[in-house]
Amino acid sequence: MKWIIFSFLVTLYLNSNIYTQQATAEIYDPPRPYHGQFDVWGTDYLVTNTEPLGRPSGVYRTTNNTIYVAVPDTNLTAGRCVVIFASSNNGASWVSTGSVSPALVVPKVKMVCRPGSDSVYCFILIGTIVYSWNVITNNFNQFTAYTNIRDFDAAMTSTNSIYLIYDLVTNNEIRWHGSTNGGVAWGGTIFLTSAGAHPTMYFSGLGDTAVINYKGPIAGTDTLTSAIRNVRYRESVPGTLVIVGSFTTPIAAGTARDQFMGVRNGLNAWIFFTTGVTGGIDFNCISSIDGGTTYGTPVTIGSMPGRDEYWFDAKHYNSGVDIIYYSDSLQGGPPTNSSDRMYNTYALYSTPTTFSTPAQFSEHPPSWSARGYIPTLIEYYDAGSDAGAIWVGFDAANKKLYFDRYSAVTGISHTGNDIPNVFSLSQNYPNPFNPSTKIDFSIPKAGLVMLKVYDMLGREVESLVNKEMKPGFYSAAFDASKYATGIYFYKLVSGGFIETKKMILVK
Repeated sequence: MKWIIFSFLVTLYLNSNIYTQQATAEIYDPPRPYHGQFDVWGTDYLVTNTEPLGRPSGVYRTTNNTIYVAVPDTNLTAGRCVVIFASSNNGASWVSTGSVSPALVVPKVKMVCRPGSDSVYCFILIGTIVYSWNVITNNFNQFTAYTNIRDFDAAMTSTNSIYLIYDLVTNNEIRWHGSTNGGVAWGGTIFLTSAGAHPTMYFSGLGDTAVINYKGPIAGTDTLTSAIRNVRYRESVPGTLVIVGSFTTPIAAGTARDQFMGVRNGLNAWIFFTTGVTGGIDFNCISSIDGGTTYGTPVTIGSMPGRDEYWFDAKHYNSGVDIIYYSDSLQGGPPTNSSDRMYNTYALYSTPTTFSTPAQFSEHPPSWSARGYIPTLIEYYDAGSDAGAIWVGFDAANKKLYFDRYSAVTGISHTGNDIPNVFSLSQNYPNPFNPSTKIDFSIPKAGLVMLKVYDMLGREVESLVNKEMKPGFYSAAFDASKYATGIYFYKLVSGGFIETKKMILVK
């Protein structure tokens, strides 16, 4: 099992290295340009030229429309173990905004940020010690309550409080702490269990209730086939959580489950998890419509014959839940875009167990490694349900970190949160126009959408949209600066719907 190999390597590293040098962080002002980011193939943007040493993480900061990505890699900047990259143009270019020393292997980082918040936090596991870092203010602090941490997760609430949940190497205890001052000080420990491992925490986007999941009960270090436990906590005051309901075991023990995590928004909740071992790994979920009190029967999201579906990330968005995952054909030779793929799928709140047809978004085939660099989904939390993804992909024989964006088509915007009942194509406005105009259209169900512009002779002059899209109301911008005065036609095609309208360019 791939995860067993990864866990062994991490354990071997931790047991054979004594961490003695104090970790420090540095913010670059002004940011340093990162050279090498313009190697673009299709819609994939290059973030870094080298293979990370651990799991990267990223968030979107709505207050300045900037993506922040933390990369654990000692090859990017001399003497550094984690480097923060930022992009204010949806991944087209990146600058290095800060880094952490010394140059040690970091298996995992976790970035957290809430819509409207000025703070972006990066949690870093170095050896068995966790650090919290505000990458905007350079407030860098060691979590000192426990220094024998095996795994952790972190989350943030609407009050800008941050929470750290972790399990201990020595005795399988799971505890969590809250902080209201950016990790400078942490509240008293809250004990969760003495027989658990690998906790995850996810705060709802509506309200501040967290769903916590973990492996348990466990004995020793064998957690692969353990049950998955579930419990909910609600923030009563900033920095403090109180239990809601009781502990449950929605997923029983007995089946190998490599990865799992919960997602919640309002009364909708999901627990995503993999099942099986190499050669037969499937990606599944159970869902709840009562806030995580009870869950339904498992639904398989990814189960392609001859392939493994694993290494996923999931987050809520304004109409449902988004997921990205890795589909591996287990081919014998080098990976290709057919053999190894990154997929995106989603479910709406109204139909939480119905997932859209998976859409491949990677042009650089993803890579598995014992380093455990699971892909990360980055939600924008905007009206257009925009999102991005980072993953390690192949460029020929080299492994690099890439970014791709859901709404990567220039000039397309989402114009509302409702789901339309019918397909529609509106008359462009203004019309006649010079040199630009807007075209509104609606999509009632997910699928391939094509919106193209033709001249009087029927020749295609521009493709405004050609991609898988979610249901919604959209607006496309058409800039005709390079075209001559005349009559043009635009046509919308999706599923069985086809409609064409005329527009006039007057210069």
